[in-house]
Amino acid sequence: MNLKFLHRILTKYDYLKYNRLYKFIRTIIFPSFLKIISKLFKSDIDEKLIVMGAYGGVAYLDNTEYLFEFLNKNSDYKLVWIARSTEVLQTIRRKGYTAIYTYDLETIRILRRAKFIFITHGYVDILPIEFSSDTCIILTWHGTPIKIVNRDMEKSYIYSKWADIFHIKLKFNQYVDYILTPTREKREHKILSEAFKLSPKKVLALGYPKLDYLFDKDEDFKLNLKKSYHIPDGVDKIILYCPTYRENFTLNFPFNTEQLGKLNDLLEDINSIFLIKAHMFVKNINFKSYKNIKTVSKTAEIEELYLITDILITDYSSTMLDFSLLNKPILLYPYDHKEYLNEVGLCYKLEDIAPGPIFFNAEDVINGIKNIALIDKEFEEKRISIKHIFNKYIDGKSTQRLLNFFNINYY
Repeated sequence: MNLKFLHRILTKYDYLKYNRLYKFIRTIIFPSFLKIISKLFKSDIDEKLIVMGAYGGVAYLDNTEYLFEFLNKNSDYKLVWIARSTEVLQTIRRKGYTAIYTYDLETIRILRRAKFIFITHGYVDILPIEFSSDTCIILTWHGTPIKIVNRDMEKSYIYSKWADIFHIKLKFNQYVDYILTPTREKREHKILSEAFKLSPKKVLALGYPKLDYLFDKDEDFKLNLKKSYHIPDGVDKIILYCPTYRENFTLNFPFNTEQLGKLNDLLEDINSIFLIKAHMFVKNINFKSYKNIKTVSKTAEIEELYLITDILITDYSSTMLDFSLLNKPILLYPYDHKEYLNEVGLCYKLEDIAPGPIFFNAEDVINGIKNIALIDKEFEEKRISIKHIFNKYIDGKSTQRLLNFFNINYY
């Protein structure tokens, strides 16, 4: 039986993905088939087996990546990464770590025996099989919710009667044991609890492993990072534009040609580089016409970029909360604020959690960059306040806290 062949059939006609029958087959029938198959494998738990995945199997990023790296270097557990991207599989294997292809019977066998499974987005990171009741599944998630989470998912087949009829556990509360957060306040925990329909007791405020990377890095380390991103020597400031993804999965860069020219001229005047980092799932991004405006790979490590960034520009992305740990200036550019509120929705009033000024047009963003020293001073107090609200721990030890909670030994 070839799961890879079955998956290829489902993805070959990807242009049909908006067809209701296609959605039904992929969301209900395929998981039902996997559930039946998985029951043929024993669920004898291996106490030393830990499985991880991320971003639907197409990236090696985020909390699970940092956790996977740490345990591979500091423990004797059997660690397995699951991916459906050949590039990801090769990347991990080149490091000397174990990675297996998602649509393989061996993957089902391993998932049935894993003691712990760590994921960033849900069962899409691994496979929607019938998990053992002795397996602990931890949703590390990938950012503090600012926008409303799972708004569209509740309209999908996952939350329909069909999932219940076929007895498949696709809802987060049916297979996730815990969800991770860096936040300290009950309000943030309630948002997570309600979004994923999990008990507040299952919200673990232990911090994000990926944010440990931001601590204890010296200037030589940062200098080497700049070289790896081909930042020219002598650049005074690096400005990172890091917007959240839009539902159409494109980045409609909110600067026209004239404004791009002004921005590039300013960057040359202040000897600065403007980096554009699109969301992992964004397509159609291309900016090559301006000397001081550059794109970075969508799979670039955002935590690495934080370390070399002097000014962050974002919109509704939780990057603003992560970056606040470094106490550097942040500008918000929610150019489609009204539309975004209507189509996606926010959990907060943006002005209440903004660690910097909010601009709604490109000219103001350019002026904000010009006056960044004044903005930095003006918003420092609020930036620090936001940092403490959304980060319970500011010590770079979230990985250890998480492992200690689950009694996972390391050295």
